[in-house]
Amino acid sequence: MMHDHAGLQFFHKGKFSWLFVCFCLQLLLAFSADAVFAQTPSSNALPPIASSREGFDKSLLEPVDGIDYRAYGHATYALFRDPNGDQEAILDKLGLTKARFDEANKIYGERMKADPTFAMVEMFGAYFNETAGGPYAAYARDAARSVLDQVPLQEKEPMPEEKFREIQVYYARKASVAGTDLAKQDEVLKPYGLTFNDFNILGSWFSRRLTLQAGGLVQQGSETKPQDQPAKEHPEWGGLWHFTYQLLERTDQDIRVKEQTRDVCLKPDMTEATLPLMPKPQDAKCVLNHLNFFETGIEVDAQCDHGDYGSDWGLSLRPKGEGQFAGEISYNETNENDDDLPQPTTPVTAKRLGDCQ
Repeated sequence: MMHDHAGLQFFHKGKFSWLFVCFCLQLLLAFSADAVFAQTPSSNALPPIASSREGFDKSLLEPVDGIDYRAYGHATYALFRDPNGDQEAILDKLGLTKARFDEANKIYGERMKADPTFAMVEMFGAYFNETAGGPYAAYARDAARSVLDQVPLQEKEPMPEEKFREIQVYYARKASVAGTDLAKQDEVLKPYGLTFNDFNILGSWFSRRLTLQAGGLVQQGSETKPQDQPAKEHPEWGGLWHFTYQLLERTDQDIRVKEQTRDVCLKPDMTEATLPLMPKPQDAKCVLNHLNFFETGIEVDAQCDHGDYGSDWGLSLRPKGEGQFAGEISYNETNENDDDLPQPTTPVTAKRLGDCQ
């Protein structure tokens, strides 16, 4: 089982298996089967996940050579962020020696494998993310707190979930041939403006949200409702829309951004043939995956087969009040030789004008 492997040694001949560790962490922060969630963090030293998990042996959390489990998780993250740095110097700043850390790494790894409840594994993922840095650090802490204290998430989603799934698919295609060096992984995600650290944090947060939703809970401050309750549809939003977006305009001297406006008809009964704004080359075979007018916004996704490559086009709009919507248009090409690059998304604002003419 994957959970058994998640507790394996993270060092091998002095080096971390970072891709394996962080892939597991995206699953570990999400994996929590408790049905009851406290509404406020516990004041006890033992986190609620450990005190409430049936069958969990609390002695597994006893410090190893003076290093408690939380400190071990924090130290592991510090080494992850600087894989080519002086490990002894990094650990020294945390008041640790490499010999003590290596011993803790060995013992805690064995304890994770010995824990049938997986609480140790989940806690390690949370502690790893607790001190995460970067622009998405708040989401790392949010996911960690949700796991440790068994409470809902608090942060609003950092991007539409469909956008993150697109990034996951792109990363899966590229990472396997990029090499395991962290800098090379960062380079893979550069077209999306992310680092591997950012990607790992986002994966942890979205995975945790999926687990909470499966249990019938959503973010704090949102209405709690069963996951299978259908989303409220708004077919009346269909009609004539005024779009404002950006295009790249090429001149003899340079390329510049140009604002473009266009009135388009957008209705629930549209097909891939009548969908506006989407590129539709003559020889391509296209399919409209979905066109949804939900309370949360308007979502459109379509794909085309161009023969030797494929393309994916998407529109995501969120209501902003007073009839205004904002979001993005995305377009990505995928060819069989896997040398594709993601195209930048285009920010768009829109307002419904009335019925289609």
